Amino acid sequence: MATDVRKKILAIVGTTGVGKSDLSIELAERFNGEVINADSMQMYKDVPIITNKHPLVERRGIPHHVMNHVPWDEEYFIHRFEKECLERIEDILERGKVPIIVGGTHYYLQILFNKVGNSVTDSTRAVSDEENKILNSENSNLIYSTLQKLDPEIASKYHPNDLRRLRRMLEIFYTTGTKPSETFKQQKLTLKYNTIFLWLYSTPLELNKRLDDRVDKMLDSGGMQEINQLFEYYKRNKLTPELMENGVWQVIGFKEFLPWLENPEGCELEECVERMKIRTRQYSRRQVKWIQKMLVPDINGEGIFLLNATDLTKWHFLVCDRAVSITEQFLKDELITAVQAPEELAALLLRDQTFERKKHDDYKHFICTICKTPEGENLTAIGEKSWNIHLRSRRHRKNLTRGSKKAEYEKWKAENGE
Repeated sequence: MATDVRKKILAIVGTTGVGKSDLSIELAERFNGEVINADSMQMYKDVPIITNKHPLVERRGIPHHVMNHVPWDEEYFIHRFEKECLERIEDILERGKVPIIVGGTHYYLQILFNKVGNSVTDSTRAVSDEENKILNSENSNLIYSTLQKLDPEIASKYHPNDLRRLRRMLEIFYTTGTKPSETFKQQKLTLKYNTIFLWLYSTPLELNKRLDDRVDKMLDSGGMQEINQLFEYYKRNKLTPELMENGVWQVIGFKEFLPWLENPEGCELEECVERMKIRTRQYSRRQVKWIQKMLVPDINGEGIFLLNATDLTKWHFLVCDRAVSITEQFLKDELITAVQAPEELAALLLRDQTFERKKHDDYKHFICTICKTPEGENLTAIGEKSWNIHLRSRRHRKNLTRGSKKAEYEKWKAENGE
């Protein structure tokens, strides 16, 4: 299915805290738009501060869709987002308005692409009872080893403990009868709609300061009450820390405070605040990497426009005015004359940095027999870069020293007949 050039939508991407929501309101007011949320945590009901929902008073009456509608006891999956988002896009377009997709869960934007070729959703065979038993198990070793046998190429790209993605790859094999690695190679991407992507970017130094300040502001303006609200639900329903990778519990701000919530005497509150800031900064870096490594190559670098949101004193000139100019040309079917990136950010779109997918060697698995996971298994690092980082880590050096001392002690005992 080719791109429908008549149906125009905007997608605003970028890290958390960079100003995506503010820009969406500006553009929606100017161009008769409505906002569609693409942040996985903002789907969940309540806790607006800790999930960073744009305050109602700052939305200026602009409708926001696909937000604040999922109960805490449900997990929100991308296939549900696809259905809800595409329905809202069509509804907004039919009413003569402009859909503006905004959010930090960037892999959700995959729903905007047609996959030409074999589809991972085209089921051709029934899943057997034995296969269902493997899929529904929580045994990551079993799922990983099974996937290794069936499709070693795709298995090599995932960590053995990445249960959710491993299970999805195995599910593709079971339901289609085709190796996921072969399916992905045959797929070509085209956009469902005529779409431009506005990428708000801030240099890490300035962004990190803003993110730290935002965490403090969140906690001072009601964030702690929301964290306690989540904790009361957590206790009442007898939940466990193992659930922290699912549903609303993935939100940055709960798991970081859980040690203090469960044992205030044994944990300093300031440590939890610092962990929340670190996690937020780490998340912002992952968001940038996803845009560079996935989104930019998927659209061949076309239709994406960088906006420099580093200096907030120049917001209207560098971000808002530039975004308005680009959007105006786009909606008028005029040739967009604006450059894709200001000179200082042009390197973010260079092919040699972002367009090349990881080579297969980058997915090589390295096993450390000295360092263990919490489950007592040998630690696994994927890619030579990750392996070298681990070898230089304090944890690894400490374990090396401990192992050396233990070996010396065992030798002494043997020599002295102990």
